[in-house]
Amino acid sequence: MRRFLEELKYLNRDMAKSTKIILLIIFGYFLYNIIGGVIFKPIMLLNIIILIISLLIHELAHGAMAYLCGDSTAKDYGRLSLNPLHHLDPLGTIFPIILIFLGSPFIFGWAKPVPINYWRLKYGRLGEFLVAIAGIVSNIILALIGLILLKYTEIFGMSNILSSLCVYMIRLNILLAVFNILPIPPLDGSRMVASVVGGELRETIFSLDQYGIFIILILNMVGILDNVIGSLAEFLVKILIGVVF
Repeated sequence: MRRFLEELKYLNRDMAKSTKIILLIIFGYFLYNIIGGVIFKPIMLLNIIILIISLLIHELAHGAMAYLCGDSTAKDYGRLSLNPLHHLDPLGTIFPIILIFLGSPFIFGWAKPVPINYWRLKYGRLGEFLVAIAGIVSNIILALIGLILLKYTEIFGMSNILSSLCVYMIRLNILLAVFNILPIPPLDGSRMVASVVGGELRETIFSLDQYGIFIILILNMVGILDNVIGSLAEFLVKILIGVVF
């Protein structure tokens, strides 16, 4: 926890004091609502735990695949750890939690990117592609596990709470998988594209990383993002249901 707070302080070291105070007030307000929500709706706490585990496994998958492909950078930086504080990005974790309590139908979040040294990867561009797609595959596997659990909760007539958690686990991980497969820097989809193209296009993809969040927000505001994600999510759900049922 100390390391997490120190990193948060370092990342925001140049922020104006007035801005910090405003953000602290906003954070305090949402924290108050989160605590109240957990007290009156304990299932929300379980949803947040599922969210954190899903983000953690997504990043672990990237690091583990990089390690298998010859790059130990993630391991050297302690990113092959099960400790959530080694992976979670403060904003990327708080933002989806806020969306959960606001009842938003569209929830996405992110963790700190796993450090990758592309020069150390085996198999060249194939290694890059495998590292990029590993996180998406991990979310699809988690959604598949949720479907299997849901199938057996229905067979054995288990509690509605457990069924609700399974549905949330399925929905969240399908959204994370579909969201990350979009070819928008710095999402995994852009890294997959970069692994198969060269020259100026590859350089452009990496150079757009800093503008990715703005691209995502704009696409979301005009409704394009919601439509694309909805269509891809529906397609993926049909495939997974066909596999399990």
